[in-house]
Amino acid sequence: MKTCIKILCMLLISVLVLTACGGELAETIPEYNFEEGVSDTDLDGFKLVWGWGGTEGSSVFGFIPDTQLADMVLERRREVEQKLNCKIEHAQSSNMMDNFRSGILAGFQDYDIVSGGGALRNDARARNLMGLSSLLDVKNTDKWGTPNMLLPMLWNDDLFGVVPFAWPDLVYRLSGHILAVNENLVVRLAQTDPREFVENGQWTWDKFEEVIQAYTFTEGERTVYGVRVHLPYYAIDCLLSNGVAVSTYQNGEVVAGVYTEAGREAMERCQKMYYETSHDYFHPYTDSVGDDEFVNGECVMYLTWMNELTGSTRWIMYNMDNVGVLPFPQGPKATPGKYLSYNEGLLLCFGIPVNARDPIASALILSEMCEPFEAYKTKDDIIDYMATQIFFDRRDAEIVVNEVTNTEYGFFDEGARGVLEGIGNTQTPVSTVLESNLSKYETIVEEYMMPCYRAMDAVYGD
Repeated sequence: MKTCIKILCMLLISVLVLTACGGELAETIPEYNFEEGVSDTDLDGFKLVWGWGGTEGSSVFGFIPDTQLADMVLERRREVEQKLNCKIEHAQSSNMMDNFRSGILAGFQDYDIVSGGGALRNDARARNLMGLSSLLDVKNTDKWGTPNMLLPMLWNDDLFGVVPFAWPDLVYRLSGHILAVNENLVVRLAQTDPREFVENGQWTWDKFEEVIQAYTFTEGERTVYGVRVHLPYYAIDCLLSNGVAVSTYQNGEVVAGVYTEAGREAMERCQKMYYETSHDYFHPYTDSVGDDEFVNGECVMYLTWMNELTGSTRWIMYNMDNVGVLPFPQGPKATPGKYLSYNEGLLLCFGIPVNARDPIASALILSEMCEPFEAYKTKDDIIDYMATQIFFDRRDAEIVVNEVTNTEYGFFDEGARGVLEGIGNTQTPVSTVLESNLSKYETIVEEYMMPCYRAMDAVYGD
């Protein structure tokens, strides 16, 4: 209800703004057809202000300062400025989003492009951002991200945000969870490297239970557990691991994965593993963040956020010297080797304010900036980079790329999370949880999922 109220309020604000000053604004936005392009790329010294959140100087277009990728993106900026005869200001402030939204209300915008996280979906739904389907070649999914990944930025009839999918590193933190493995403990226990189970198709729910039992041991007064999870996230990953998306769109209708036969099977196995057959091998602390327990060697595997491994955080990778990466084990209904993942909202997304001074110039600059870097033009190039600069094994990079490519939006802030939490957090029968939440889920489908999927149809077609 709070989310719904917030969105309705933002929609009302947007209507009021566009009523007060949007009539004049609409007349100043020129028609633009991306396929026809723009013949004159001289922007006559246009100064674009690109808004970024965070403390000033904490990142360089999202990359960690003084790194190879930061140097590359700065060189890219110089090239684009020269090519288009423009200037690009990297304007970073912890107040950026507030300033952007104040500019919508005031009718005068400080930013020509804004970079934000999951909260930008509310700005898409409030029409605080420009529709991009006529400004960018959004069907180039290798450059801008897949429709399922971008679902939170799709609304009713257009796409309002994109991700720099051709850039290495940044986009690969957009997925949800991954199993991190303390490979030093695996070696110490004289166990098989679990990556091999993934390679030979044995990484199943049954193998997972076998492995976490083998990984659990006692030294002195301390027990080292096979795995640590946060129960709601664990439930979500169980659902996906049986080849079940949170939602799919078929013949104009939304299918909620948790209400399918394969979804119920996954949820029942989720409860059985944790509460019955393997309970003693799960770390007893199940708060959402367990980095310390994993780094301190209290568990061999840890279901963690992808952002703790890649992107600008990388806390785990900076604090351990031999970490492996695994997808969540697969159930019987999953397609072998295809690992589904999800996002709760894009951690990095680019949009153009609805009252940007020159939307076409903004789109041109954004498009040029987000071209692949010369050294990392292909997916294999990106995997090579991640294998040498982030991970300890090329197989880890391949798994991460696989998961992110198959990521989707989970609609969790809109309420879909509650159903899965109800299953993961209790031993209440799955059928009872599903039945008690059916009406709520139908509302989520109608009010949130359908507008996103209608926009997907409008932008991407069949």
